[in-house]
Order: sequence, then C-alpha cells, then structure tokens
Amino acid sequence: MDDVTGPAPARRPAIVELAGAKVLVTGASIGIGREIAFGFAAAGSRLALTYLEHEAEAQSVAARCLELGAPDVFVVRLDLGDEPSMRACSAAVLEAFGHLDILVDNAGVVVWRPFLEQTLEEIDLQVRVNLEGTMKITWLLLPHVRDAVIVIASTASLHGTPTLAPYGAGKWGIRGFVKALAKEHPDKRIVAVHPTVTATRMNDFRGMPPEKVAEVVLMVARGELELAPGADVDVRDLVGGG
Repeated sequence: MDDVTGPAPARRPAIVELAGAKVLVTGASIGIGREIAFGFAAAGSRLALTYLEHEAEAQSVAARCLELGAPDVFVVRLDLGDEPSMRACSAAVLEAFGHLDILVDNAGVVVWRPFLEQTLEEIDLQVRVNLEGTMKITWLLLPHVRDAVIVIASTASLHGTPTLAPYGAGKWGIRGFVKALAKEHPDKRIVAVHPTVTATRMNDFRGMPPEKVAEVVLMVARGELELAPGADVDVRDLVGGG
C-alpha cells in the first residue's frame, strides 16, 4: 500500500535536559552500547544497562558510569531471542525506574559470511534478535517511555552490503518498523541511528571508533538535530567515516 500521508515535517530542535533522565541501553556491556552508556552517564542520566554474555564487563561499565556522574546504574541480563528474558528484563527496569525517558535499542548480532555459507540457525538468529527481538522489547517498554526511542540500525540498511544479507534484512526491517512506529506515536521522538562499520568486537575492532556513534546518539537524545519522526540519522553525515 502506498504511503499517502507524505513525509512528516522535521521537528525544530528543543534541547532536552538529560540530567536525571531514566535511560535504558540494551547491549551495553561492550562496543557501541558501552560508549552510549558512558555518554549518558557523563550527562547525569540514571541508567539501566543490559548484557547477554558479558556480565563482568557490564558491571565494569556500570562502575565507570557511576564515576562519570550517573546517579544510579543497574545491570540486567537480556536475551533478545528469548521472550521470558525480555519480559523479566522489562519488569526489572520498570520496578527500578517506574518509567523510562529514553530507550536505546542497541543490542544485536551479526554473522560476516556470504549468504549461502551461513547456516539456517545463523540466519534465524540474526533475524530473531535484530528484528523480532528489537520490536518485542520495544513493545514491552514503549507504553512506559515518555520521550524517545533511539534504535541503533546500520548503514547496511541504507544500501546492499555483501556478506551481510540476513543482518541487512533485519536492519532494513527495523527501518520500516521505526518509520511506522513514529507515525503511530507522534508524541514520542522515534528515530534510527545508522553507524557504518564500527571498531567493536562484532567487527574485529575495525572501523569507526564507537565513541563517534555514541556522540551522535547523545546529539539525538539532547534534541540537537532537526529530525522528522522516524528519521534516518547517518552517523557518517555528522562525524565523518567511511
């Protein structure tokens, strides 16, 4: 069905005070999520941080966030491929905070191999986590989000990328999800941030520094950019990168 509503107008920037804001960052134990957590901590936000396998790293991130100025940080396990885990995580966050001001959907998984060299299990995992899991954790928490949902997508959803067919499919799907959700909830700021290849464990530490991605996420969170609902924010346009 064609979109007959036309493009939504960009919102004029209104600076948002992040001190004291209640923020959930998924996948915050390593990589981009960790740097996003550090950025919110330095701004004085209260933080809930999720991890899947790296609990020790997550606790270390939490400790550093407290040092940086976060008044409150807690860590909770989240498996985006498991519904009971998502429900337990959501319940723990809401018990601790009551509501969220900002949800950052960052957690994800990737397999870097040509499509026919990936197993059916690997294909399923990427779609289940990156697309279904992101949608489901957002479904659980969105009624309790007062301000913004910032989804970490990928420039792989802006163009085709060899060796990333299932990953790209999930991220293309997330773009559609963000755009539709933003129209359903015009009272909230719902956008997708698209990093390029970033120097994290997922990419063998090659690419753009994750701090650059976090910088853009904080710009979005503070309302420093004029963005239409459901906007695509290409990190390369703001901080450079290949």
